[in-house]
Amino acid sequence: MQKIITDSAANLFAPALTGIKHQSVALSLLGQHATFLDEAGFSQTAFAEFIAGQTGPIKTSCPNVDSYLAAMQGADEVYVFTISSALSGSYNAAQTAKQMLLEEDGGKKIAVFDTKAAGPTERMAAIKASQLIAAGLAFEEVVETVQAYIDRAKIFFGLQSVTNLANNGRINKTVAKLAQVLKINVLGWANEAGEIEQLGKARGAKKARHNLLALLDQHHFDGQHLVIDHADNLEGAKAFKDLVLAKYPTCQIEIGNCNALCSFYAEKGGLMIGCLVKE
Repeated sequence: MQKIITDSAANLFAPALTGIKHQSVALSLLGQHATFLDEAGFSQTAFAEFIAGQTGPIKTSCPNVDSYLAAMQGADEVYVFTISSALSGSYNAAQTAKQMLLEEDGGKKIAVFDTKAAGPTERMAAIKASQLIAAGLAFEEVVETVQAYIDRAKIFFGLQSVTNLANNGRINKTVAKLAQVLKINVLGWANEAGEIEQLGKARGAKKARHNLLALLDQHHFDGQHLVIDHADNLEGAKAFKDLVLAKYPTCQIEIGNCNALCSFYAEKGGLMIGCLVKE
């Protein structure tokens, strides 16, 4: 049996992708008084109540090795997609689970991909793999093609607040404080190392969307396919879609929701953009 596994940073919970079995493995948010699992059935109301109920900093936790081992059981051919290893231990946990299973059964075929991204870009890579598997490609061909796809897949973001990123060491605290005081949107991407890198800033949501599109152009967006995940900001996602279509009329655009982990880091109003850049 073939199986695709994503960690929950992919915002993907479908039981199958292109007819290939899929399972999400949960990351979690750790507060002083409760833990919020990043699972299917995400509720903005429950999430907001969890955030409001914490009196100190909230930390995030990756899936443990046992979670990955359980997800990999019963499959002969496994493809795992994780959030950037520069941001989380999810990739390392999946790699450890892979080695443990291969020591028990060297006949299994297991590939673990560090997407160097999250959200829509991680999801795009998993769906691409499912399409290749469904088309009948051999394991080695799928792995090679998917890795080449990941090398071209990028994630950009436009965030109205970066406080949670700063509190968890993902971005400079000075940047976060200035953005909060000056009410500036922070624009950036995950660079080739999978690290969050600021690329610009803008005052106001409309200006931020225009600048975000300019960043895509500067980094050679191929204009063919784009996925927008939003953190409780459907209006902003639709406005950005319209902006992209005005310049790239044939672009295939999808809009999705951020689940718990991505909502926590993107914060209310944030946009996460997945796309491919030209070779």
